[in-house]
Amino acid sequence: MQSFTNEIVDLDSLPKFEDIQLQKPHADYWKIICINLLIFFGIIGIGAIILICFVEEIRAQAFLIIGVYLALTLILFLLFRASFKKRGYAVRAHDVIYKSGIIAETTTIVPLNRIQHIELNEGIFSRIYNLGSLQIFTAGGQTGHLHIAGIPIDVAQGIRDLLLKKLDIIENQTAEIEGHE
Repeated sequence: MQSFTNEIVDLDSLPKFEDIQLQKPHADYWKIICINLLIFFGIIGIGAIILICFVEEIRAQAFLIIGVYLALTLILFLLFRASFKKRGYAVRAHDVIYKSGIIAETTTIVPLNRIQHIELNEGIFSRIYNLGSLQIFTAGGQTGHLHIAGIPIDVAQGIRDLLLKKLDIIENQTAEIEGHE
């Protein structure tokens, strides 16, 4: 019978995920973000114009409403642009890394053996630019899921196929180990 050991791990010897060169979303993905923002603000703007034109009490505040609308539009475009520049992903032999966030940066590392399934999605505007997004679902629950958008569709398909092959290998190895026990 083997005795239990629990030795201290030298933290300096661990690989540094910060040193990994992350792939950025395709530049055309920024265009898709802009289109979505323009649609959103277009709908809000039309609603504001209708209110200003037809509601007497609101008409007196038209300059304030328009000023707030323009300020929010500018601020959100700047925040989305900064967020776009901070995003990145990498696929390694044993895991997938995704980094995002501007104020609070989040780096999620999903080991391949935790992946349950993978979806490849293409929105209407993504198809125009030949982009897709990978959604990776994990066994760890909602917090471990990854949504990597702005990947060229052929690259996204390649990543999906690669991950599915690796998952098959892991599943076969697990089945062999369980069969020997």
